[in-house]
Amino acid sequence: MPASFSTSALPQASIPAWRRPAQTLWQVGILIAAWWAADRAAAALHLPFSGGVVGLFVLVALLASGRVKPAAIELGANWLLANMLLFFIPLVVSIVQFTDLIKAKGLILLLDIGLGFACVLLATAFTVEWVCRYERSLRLKKLLRRRAARMAT
Repeated sequence: MPASFSTSALPQASIPAWRRPAQTLWQVGILIAAWWAADRAAAALHLPFSGGVVGLFVLVALLASGRVKPAAIELGANWLLANMLLFFIPLVVSIVQFTDLIKAKGLILLLDIGLGFACVLLATAFTVEWVCRYERSLRLKKLLRRRAARMAT
């Protein structure tokens, strides 16, 4: 996504209230289009992971590089997060349909799901911690360079 997709360089609070629904819809559309493109790319390249993962890495890279401003997707991302429960309704319906499987293998499934959840949780926590430490070290190096430059003059 080039920087031209940036819908606003201004903070969310400065968007007039009457424009927010349209802005949110536009940003959700951009996020869906980005996911779809990443999914097609992952399928075309025969990658061993889903397009959602590819899209996540691409979006993180675009945000980190500054090519996409957080304000460009903030409203849409917040709306998707606020309505995340709707995405799990099919899961609940499938559990109701497969009650025999749940009765027979429920404990094993629960253990598998719990282990998978713990792995994802730990991987996310370690990744966030690593990124925070890395950013802190970059800020410290920048501060030390500035301080050294001031001392030299």
